[in-house]
Amino acid sequence: MLSLKSDSIHAATFTVHNNCTYTVWAAAVPGGGRELKHGQDWVVNTDPNFSDRGSIWARTNCEFDANGIGKCETGDCNGALYCVSKGKPPRTLAEYAFRQFNNLDFFDVSLMDGFNVPLEFRGTSSDCTRVIKCTADINGLCPTELRHSGGCHHPCTVFKNNQFCCNYNYSPCNPTAYSNSLKDLCPDVYTYPKDDATSTFTCPNGTDYKVVFCPN
Repeated sequence: MLSLKSDSIHAATFTVHNNCTYTVWAAAVPGGGRELKHGQDWVVNTDPNFSDRGSIWARTNCEFDANGIGKCETGDCNGALYCVSKGKPPRTLAEYAFRQFNNLDFFDVSLMDGFNVPLEFRGTSSDCTRVIKCTADINGLCPTELRHSGGCHHPCTVFKNNQFCCNYNYSPCNPTAYSNSLKDLCPDVYTYPKDDATSTFTCPNGTDYKVVFCPN
C-alpha cells in the first residue's frame, strides 16, 4: 500500500483524541495502547529509528485486568492493552510512513481492515493541514454479509479471495461494488488494495499529526 524507505526519519508526534461519546481504547503500533474516555488525548511520540509503516486505531468494548490483559470487541491486539501487533478487524485504520518519495511523509485512512469508528487524520504543522476524514454511517449501512457486532468488515476479511484481497500481485486488481460503495461514502480513504491514487496523501517530513475518533 505505502512504499517504504529505510533511511533516517523525523520522530513525529501524534495527538490521539477521543471525541466519541463512549470510551475507546486507542492503539498505536508503534506506541502501545491507552484507554481514552470522551474528550481525552493521548500523545504518541514515534521512535526516531522507526522506518516501517505505522498505524493507529480505536478499539471498542474492551475489558482489561490490572495486568493489561483482556479482550476487545473490535481492534483487539492479541488481548493486550499495550499493542505490539496488528489489531483484529474490523477497525478503521490511520496509517503513515516517514520520508518516502521526495522526502515526504505518506499518510492515509484505510478501510482495508473494515470500519468500527469514524476517524479523522490530519497534519497539524503550518505547512501541512491536509485532512482525511471518514464520518459516514458505515456500520449502519453495512451489507448483511459483512456485518460484525461492533462494526463492518471489509469483503477481503470475509471472502478471502483474490477479487477483494488482490493477493500475490493478482491482476487485474480493480474496484468492486463493495469498494465503490465505500468510496462514495468516504472519497479519500483506501477501499481496495490498489486505491493509492485517490487515497494516499503527503506532508513534508517534520510534520506532526492528529488522529480524532468520532470527529465533528
